[in-house]
Amino acid sequence: MQCRRAFSRIRLEYPLRIRRAFYSGLTVQPCALLLHVLFNVYLHPLRGYPGPWLWAATRLPWCWYQFHGTLNQKLLALHEQYGQVVRVAPNELSFTTATAWKAIYGPRSDEMPKDPVFSLLTPTGVPNILTADRATHTRHRRLLSHAFSEKALREQNGIIEGYVKQLITQLSRRANDGPLNLSQWFTYFAYDVIRDLSFGEPCTCLETGTPDAFVSSLPSISKELILFQMLKYYRLTWLRRLFMPTSVSGARARNIARVVDTVTRRTERRTDRKDFLHYILAAMETEKSISREEINVNAFSFSIAGSEATATALAALVFYICTHPRVYRVLVAEIRDRFAHNAKVTLATVNELPYLNAVLTEVLRIHPPVAITLPRVVPSTGVFLNGRFIPPGTTVGVNHFSTYRASRNFHRPGDFVPERWLVDRPAEFENDARDAFQPFSFGPRNCLGRNLAWAEMRMVAVRLLLGFDLSLVGCERWDEQRIWGFWVKTPLWVQLREVSCVE
Repeated sequence: MQCRRAFSRIRLEYPLRIRRAFYSGLTVQPCALLLHVLFNVYLHPLRGYPGPWLWAATRLPWCWYQFHGTLNQKLLALHEQYGQVVRVAPNELSFTTATAWKAIYGPRSDEMPKDPVFSLLTPTGVPNILTADRATHTRHRRLLSHAFSEKALREQNGIIEGYVKQLITQLSRRANDGPLNLSQWFTYFAYDVIRDLSFGEPCTCLETGTPDAFVSSLPSISKELILFQMLKYYRLTWLRRLFMPTSVSGARARNIARVVDTVTRRTERRTDRKDFLHYILAAMETEKSISREEINVNAFSFSIAGSEATATALAALVFYICTHPRVYRVLVAEIRDRFAHNAKVTLATVNELPYLNAVLTEVLRIHPPVAITLPRVVPSTGVFLNGRFIPPGTTVGVNHFSTYRASRNFHRPGDFVPERWLVDRPAEFENDARDAFQPFSFGPRNCLGRNLAWAEMRMVAVRLLLGFDLSLVGCERWDEQRIWGFWVKTPLWVQLREVSCVE
């Protein structure tokens, strides 16, 4: 009898303990969350920096706008409201000043490392030049810089010009068929160029007028990486499998496998063709400072960064000159006058057009191909920036889009006015903070491919406007795009009318 009573007591008390623990958990968790929020808002070392209290309390608002592809536009609004330094998350500050570029990204003995939460792994786990730590980055850059030098660019001139001519030929064949989606054609061009220069093998996007599997996968990959970034912050990366179909999550792995095969073929093939691998392999014979795996992941990153940024800039160029008739007329006159007497169009001669350079610079300002923040972490010593001390461990960065559209940096920031970049600029733009404009980033990690990007943009712009008159068909709000790492480019329909084109 006593045993039966004891057993009954255990059966009653055990569920009761479970219920008590459950209800205690329901009470403790909200209290812990509330205390965490109160600490972030009222006691955190960054509590004195301006910004909306909800963003200071939790990173959820940041994630919300990032998930919807509108974070950079929202950051601009916050900077316009709160100033040049804004607290955009419990432990993150966003800057829009020229001094911030130098302090955060410039050369320092105690370099600000990339924020590990936002540093994305390559498909193989081997770091590339974009994700590597300081020592590895220095080693990679020393070797890879041979492939991006001015000497290399001159020797690659024939490859670039060949693809520019192929682009113009394909557009000419289709000009009478109705409006063309130039956003798509610029993507084909940029990818064909960077693939040929990276791997020494031609691609067929321009030739066939259809996207390569790699090109088709880029929008999905960028969305996947953004989701992974947000999940990584909350240590919920295991949820990635629930949200992403296998067709998307496996795209990067398939692409890197193709890259490995292509690089292998190129390294086994002896040729004097002056592609990137020519310079890298030549330098390896003396320096021995990069592995085959590192060559593979860097070639993969070149294919993405080198094609997306250039294609975005070219599409934005066409959109803005077509929506600004005065700029269009001045630019066309400069180009056609310069090459009216059979002057040869080369990488050297297209550099000599001041208004074209001003137009392209204004395009990079108002629609920066890399519009995001590249976050860094304040080192253990802390740092003084904009007159205030920032504690160690704080995430900091300069947002390209917000900085270039900030009214504190540029007069009439939302207007497309290339004249602001001319030597004899109008007086109203004299006080523009031109040092805040760093479209290829700043410091030892700035963009290796900036010379190549300028060459491609100038060559395509000159050839396009020598050969065609352009008019936009719809697409008046083309610039209102989402950003998931890269701009999600929508179709840019343009009617082309052929004009006499000179060599």
